[in-house]
Amino acid sequence: MANRIKDCGRLDDLTRFATDCQRAETLGDLHGTIDAAVRDLGFRWFTLLHNIDLRRGDEQSLFLTTYPSAWLEEVLEERHYIEDPIHAACARTPSGLAWDRVGDMLELTPRQRGILDRARDHDLASGYSLPIRTPGEPEAIFTAARSRDEPLSAEEVLTARLLGSVAYDRARELLGERAGPLACVPLSPRQVECIALVAQGKSDWEIGQILGLSRDTVHEYVESARRRYGVRRRTQLVLRAVRDGHLNMEALL
Repeated sequence: MANRIKDCGRLDDLTRFATDCQRAETLGDLHGTIDAAVRDLGFRWFTLLHNIDLRRGDEQSLFLTTYPSAWLEEVLEERHYIEDPIHAACARTPSGLAWDRVGDMLELTPRQRGILDRARDHDLASGYSLPIRTPGEPEAIFTAARSRDEPLSAEEVLTARLLGSVAYDRARELLGERAGPLACVPLSPRQVECIALVAQGKSDWEIGQILGLSRDTVHEYVESARRRYGVRRRTQLVLRAVRDGHLNMEALL
């Protein structure tokens, strides 16, 4: 009887979450709704990412997250995303993956083990990642994570899967309505090109050689964009450009 009451309470929470998602009028609203729900349902962090190819002019990128900013900056600075073990393991499963099962899905390299260790250092100790696949589009991934380093229960896995599915469906509806994720800072095509190369670890001189520009010109393009966003570090600039849809993760590889 107690378990039945508990299950009904969790179902009510998920039903309320679905209703709240439908009430969200922008991706900013949806971000807050997901954040509140993952906390209420036993998680701490979330990420909803869709690697849309921005060269296709009919779509927008999707990047909503509450991950610690220090971790996001490290991911960009150290280029962890290239060998991200969670995403690599998700590519091998049709239905999602609890993080403690990553080693069952692929043979981890020393670098991948190091990435998982560094994530734990930032309080991302355990979680569940759900790949969301739509024919003709890049894969989306929803992740709910927490600081407790212990396996997720079957109930928590199901909860994360339902959260991700509902959140992604509403996000796609909002994208169809052309709602921006947050206030978008306009950038010129040249600025976007320069920032993409910054994300790949290129220096101003190297970017100039690639684009046929002087080092000073590249520096001004990048610094002007940084000032527009009001950030101090170039890694923060890259993160904001991804968030606003100027870059996708594919552009960073």
